[in-house]
Amino acid sequence: MTEIQIWGIKINPITKQQLIESIDENITKSGKLLHLTGVNPETIAKASIDQELRKAINDSDIVNIDNMMVVTSLRILGYKIPERVACPDVFQNLLILADKKGYSVYFLGAKQEILDRMTHNIRMKYHNLNILGTRNGYYKKEEEEEIVSVIRKLKPDMVFLGLPTPQKENFILKHKSALGAKFAFGVGGAFDVQAGKVVRAPLWMQKIGLEGFHRIAQNPLDYGARAMKYYIPFARLFFKELFNKHK
Repeated sequence: MTEIQIWGIKINPITKQQLIESIDENITKSGKLLHLTGVNPETIAKASIDQELRKAINDSDIVNIDNMMVVTSLRILGYKIPERVACPDVFQNLLILADKKGYSVYFLGAKQEILDRMTHNIRMKYHNLNILGTRNGYYKKEEEEEIVSVIRKLKPDMVFLGLPTPQKENFILKHKSALGAKFAFGVGGAFDVQAGKVVRAPLWMQKIGLEGFHRIAQNPLDYGARAMKYYIPFARLFFKELFNKHK
């Protein structure tokens, strides 16, 4: 699989179809857990100053590009990026795959209200999906081992984490060998999308990189503050790379 090394992390320029096929093949043919991580400007900016997060990303089996700004930046820098592979799209496609093939799933993360609403919506859409268990993301550090123990006993094919960065990446890095699953993916805000809390932008806005602005319009206090905090540091990393490349 093609791999880019940039900003201290690895990135795999892969199509969504190739990614889903790789995950499906790993579940059916390999006993090893496949760790997928999606990166966006926030993740990259945090990883530039967070060694543990950086390690979690680089220890992942596949790193998909979750954001159009990252896609465009890499293309300007001369890398061939086939498409954006957005985490909410990957999550939905994997739910479809699990429903079709009978793969079992476990959901960890979000507030209990969001988790319940998401689980209800998913059960309504995917009637054959085997949801082995759920756990909200509000737990104490000392409860983490118990959560891992529960997941290990259930042995789900897929574990999805709707936790913030770097909590979700570090959780998988720390516990991947103990989860007893075949696939783990930190989907972040995709739980909010499936729960109906966040409405995704129209496809035309997604394609030209304006989905972030659409999300900010829905929740300016949360997403707007995060964009200001992390998009500017990401822009600095991009221009530094661009300057060094020309130099």
